[in-house]
Amino acid sequence: MNFPITNASFNLTQGCNLNCSYCFSSGKTAKRMPFDVARRGVDFLFRNVREADITDLAQGKRRIEVSFWGGEPLLEWKLLKEVVLYAEQRRYDIGVMFGGTTNGVLLTEDKFSFLDEHKIYFMVSLDGTQETHDKFRKMQGGLGSQAIIMRNMEKVIRKWPFYKVRMSPYAEGIHRFYQDVKYLVDHGMFNIMFSPVYESGWTERHWKIWEAECIKVVDLIAEKRAKGVRVEIEHFKSYMQVDRSNWPCGAGRFYVGIDVDGAIYPCHRFNKFSDTRSWKDKEVCIGHVDHGITRPEFRQKFTDFSPLSGCESCELFLSTPCHGGCYAVNFDFNQDIQKAPKDLCRYVKMQKIVSEYYKEKVGFEKLPGSRPCVCHNMCYLENTPDEVKDIDASGVQCQCNFANYMGALNSSLARPLQIKQITSQQVMELLTKIDKRLGKVEEYIVLKEGNKT
Repeated sequence: MNFPITNASFNLTQGCNLNCSYCFSSGKTAKRMPFDVARRGVDFLFRNVREADITDLAQGKRRIEVSFWGGEPLLEWKLLKEVVLYAEQRRYDIGVMFGGTTNGVLLTEDKFSFLDEHKIYFMVSLDGTQETHDKFRKMQGGLGSQAIIMRNMEKVIRKWPFYKVRMSPYAEGIHRFYQDVKYLVDHGMFNIMFSPVYESGWTERHWKIWEAECIKVVDLIAEKRAKGVRVEIEHFKSYMQVDRSNWPCGAGRFYVGIDVDGAIYPCHRFNKFSDTRSWKDKEVCIGHVDHGITRPEFRQKFTDFSPLSGCESCELFLSTPCHGGCYAVNFDFNQDIQKAPKDLCRYVKMQKIVSEYYKEKVGFEKLPGSRPCVCHNMCYLENTPDEVKDIDASGVQCQCNFANYMGALNSSLARPLQIKQITSQQVMELLTKIDKRLGKVEEYIVLKEGNKT
């Protein structure tokens, strides 16, 4: 199967207004993405989706997704608007969706109208209480950033109650995890994700503390549900169902990260700003928006991914979203995308235990065809034959049940896929696909009737 690259995070800048010591980009620079590079990046995605066989695209739909990253993407607000308007003007019959991640410092009310008009929703990095958040997420001058972000979030949540926040739990402060989650919930943030800082020196003691803290969080969720308040933490649910995907996520296959110079990485986490070499000399760079994929042998490791020996015998390998771990975390620790560090394995084990408790305490509503990635750091597109996009019959097209950080699907909140026109060729392609599926149904019926006799 071919994997057209249709989704990308654009590093609008390598600069940031914060100085987070645990940032995986390894520093910051003054480099920014010129509009001409951004334009060529959008054209690269459009070209891929237009030239792709319709059967190689998710749900047989031609669409792209652009996510704004950095650094801090809202530092380049003018550029962001230019990219959005360009993509919308050039889309023709292609669906376009936007998303991104921000530290929230510049997510101010003056930007709301444009974001709302173009349905651009950000996930906000927020670690919880002031004590926890300000430990590592400081402003350039050394002051904490939590108070500023919370002032902005009051207005954000009032306008977009479905907004998601992402925590970055670290070992030293993991004993405050319940307190931090409760703080966010008490302030109206009901859609929460988290991605642990694996580099923060985890020990078995830390993992046991975190497990106990997560159990308390599940009790909080059950308590809120009983009062009619729905708190969603996807991690606690996604580890309860069998996940038969062959990949941990879509990085390197459908999704890539594009840097300020147009260099293409398997995902945003592979791009280390401290590496000042030319993109051509970087082992983890798979290409460039002007030249396409120039290192196909490295990309092949993602499209044909299989973890190192030992993962297949793990009981959590297929029963969770793990599937061999996060590519970037694996590479950061072991210089090998196929080899997961022990802390990631321990995290998955802990999450499985908590999920089983969640199932008993809260229950589980299975969403057919949806699946998360192990890191919940980004919403990756999974192009599988049984993938279901329109989960709640609202007509909303998304990548999974928490796509674009929009929270629960709701036609009044989420963005519907808008197609201006459909060509006769597309009609024939869709009819061919329907015919194939009907053929499979007929084969199943014949086989079932044969077994009865």
